[in-house]
Amino acid sequence: MTTRDTTGPTPPPRAYLDHAGLGRLRPPAVAAMRTALEQVLPHGSAEVGRVFGARTAARRSFARLLDCTPEEIALVPNTSTGIHLVADGLDWRPGDRVVLFDRDFPANVRPWLRLRERGVEVDWVPMREGGYRMADVAAAVRPGTRLIAVSHVNFATGFRCDLDRICELAAEVGALVCVDAVQSLGVLPLSLARTPVDFLAAGAHKWLGGPPGTGVFFCRASRLAALRTVPSGWFGYEEAAEATRGQPGGLRYDRPERATAARVEGGMYDLLGMVGLAEALAELEAIGIDAVAERVLALAGRLRAGLAERGYRLAVPDHRDGPSGASNLSGIISFSSPEIAGARIAEKLAGVGIQVSVPDGLVRVAPHFWTTDEEISIFLSSLCVQRS
Repeated sequence: MTTRDTTGPTPPPRAYLDHAGLGRLRPPAVAAMRTALEQVLPHGSAEVGRVFGARTAARRSFARLLDCTPEEIALVPNTSTGIHLVADGLDWRPGDRVVLFDRDFPANVRPWLRLRERGVEVDWVPMREGGYRMADVAAAVRPGTRLIAVSHVNFATGFRCDLDRICELAAEVGALVCVDAVQSLGVLPLSLARTPVDFLAAGAHKWLGGPPGTGVFFCRASRLAALRTVPSGWFGYEEAAEATRGQPGGLRYDRPERATAARVEGGMYDLLGMVGLAEALAELEAIGIDAVAERVLALAGRLRAGLAERGYRLAVPDHRDGPSGASNLSGIISFSSPEIAGARIAEKLAGVGIQVSVPDGLVRVAPHFWTTDEEISIFLSSLCVQRS
């Protein structure tokens, strides 16, 4: 609200189904942020040390969630920051090739297209039936491919890519893999110990239930040296805090860069956001990502069945692709109508207290672990049956 807004708080939606757009900030995160805002930050440096531990806690939670080491985790404001660290940090050469996916989100396209100014060439994987076929990915990967930039889950259709197979294709030509995981992290399990992607980025404001302006960047330890990223602030160097501790000789400019992914984190960060992020991750960890995925995919199955029964067109057919047999479905269920524009459907749903979104013309429904069965029923009962 602005300072002139006198309408008071808005009643919560009857059914909130837009976690792919903006997740609802989890109550433990809200409570922790309120405590920090009211009891810590008003006292400045006298009390601020009470919240510094949130950063370490969040880093360790991300490492456990992704099955990697804390040293491979950097805390960043959003997905775009992480992707830019790779696009701007690698030593690109004229003739290098990057594989991109048609109809991917701009955050995972525009940074790579800019590389054409440096002589990098782009190969596209076409979208078919709302997703991508491994045969098309294989055709796009060739000698000279330097990197594959892929979203784990497409933001509009909800198609889930087979990262294991993509990593295999990359390995055949010595290419790197950079993953936008903003639509999967926090709802689908992913072990980076088993799935050898090189880089991964995700904002925490969607499925992770964290505050906007918080997120994660993963850089595999063996790839850190390949990033020519200059730290944007003094925190990017070893023993940086010594400059503030009052000891003679602590102010030095010859300290080496950190030998971990944290070297990209720069200077002062969003203390309040980090407090909320740590609490949101702790709650997710207590539930368990496998339990979250099981619940969400069950709700997604019910939604897909209900939409099909009512005559709507699902953006992603229910099928598995490739030799691994990996499911292409996710927590996003998108659909269209043969009779009504997607924006009009979303407008009508909003009018009865149901929150969805409309990316790329599709109506996108995105439930989470905390979504109730009643919310699904409210949504389905609010839809008109479509004529074939």
